[in-house]
Amino acid sequence: MDLSKYLENAADATKRRNFSLAVKIYGQVLQIQPDFGEARAGLRRALFQKVAQKPASKVGALLLGGTSLLVGELCRLLGRHAAAARAYERYLAHDPLAEGANLKLGHALRRAGCPRSALAVFEAYATAQPRCLEACRAAGALFYEQGKVPQALAMYEQALKIDPRDQESLKARKDLAAEGALRSSGIETAQSSRELIKDKEQQRQLERQERLQMSAEEVDQELAELEPKLQEAPDDRKLLRRIAKLREMQKDLSGALDLVERLQRLQPDDAELASQAGDLRIRLQEQMVQKAEKRGDEAAAGRARKALAELRVVEARRKVERNPADLGARFDLGSGLLGSGETDAAIAELQQAVKDPRKKNEALFLLGRAFQQKGLPELALGQFDKALQAVGTGVLAKEALYEMGQICTQLGKRDDALRHFTRILEQDIGFRDVARRVEQMKA
Repeated sequence: MDLSKYLENAADATKRRNFSLAVKIYGQVLQIQPDFGEARAGLRRALFQKVAQKPASKVGALLLGGTSLLVGELCRLLGRHAAAARAYERYLAHDPLAEGANLKLGHALRRAGCPRSALAVFEAYATAQPRCLEACRAAGALFYEQGKVPQALAMYEQALKIDPRDQESLKARKDLAAEGALRSSGIETAQSSRELIKDKEQQRQLERQERLQMSAEEVDQELAELEPKLQEAPDDRKLLRRIAKLREMQKDLSGALDLVERLQRLQPDDAELASQAGDLRIRLQEQMVQKAEKRGDEAAAGRARKALAELRVVEARRKVERNPADLGARFDLGSGLLGSGETDAAIAELQQAVKDPRKKNEALFLLGRAFQQKGLPELALGQFDKALQAVGTGVLAKEALYEMGQICTQLGKRDDALRHFTRILEQDIGFRDVARRVEQMKA
């Protein structure tokens, strides 16, 4: 049965932000063909965009979908994995970004014999929440099972960005890099020792390209080999990508950006290239700030810092527009807007970012700063206190206590201010000017 027309209608409904219709159509397709990866991925994206527009309530989700969650757990324990997957989907309609339910849905689909749907769930969640280690690893394993070695390797690389010491991802990356090099080299079909020598050299080069870390000598050697080839084929996209990466390793950010921008002209719709170019521009601007500060030119440093703040806002806004469910990008946008003085817009983004467990503490702290800027000290105190309760100890806790002490001092709440500053003193006597403040207040 040809279901392509249904997918087109669902994609069009998502584009028009008619998420209810899109979810309905994708659901109907999956009832007919449960292991339809494209439909499963479309359903997840539609739900992620829906919740980005109107955030889900955890309490409301439990009230409306809690029974489905319990049914899913019961079915999982009984080995009825297809039924469990349907139950998890019903719950996720109310709380699309719930990490545990998304992961359980993916595992249930995999056990139910729906590997393409399982992969769609894990990959979609790893894209929406790029700091989810388990989703990255599961997507990598499924890509490999389906013979998609480059995609599997990319997911394990993403996992290692989250946790560089994750042993499962390290081993998988090593195995996949070796297998990819073996397939590309044609060594299995070599007919002579001369061919084997040539293939081994090619394999060595491919394995080197898959590594995250290379010595300066290795980088220089590979650049010397590849740059003449690029002169002969200036539009070779593979060469452009590799040389851009090598120049970045050399700290030649300007040269890397030049090549990435050439690639963008060849592939204007490539979101990954747009993100890479934005990151390089930010790093170049950071270098300009550092150089101005090193020269002692405060005027130039001030202009460079202002340009850097504006650039960060532009890049974060682009990421949010591309993926509204990316709460990490929303945090970056809120932080940048706050630094640029756009306080109300910053608050709106940071209130979304607090839903990301990885950014919650920092987002709460910045919300406190934002309410301070708006002249709402009581609201600022509330946010700093939430950040303090969430983080417990550490630098962010001391910063929150210090801000609370300052606000209480301004409000004339001397005892509260002394209590906040004293708590810092108990942890770190050398923190800022806390020792002097406590001594003055006690005097």
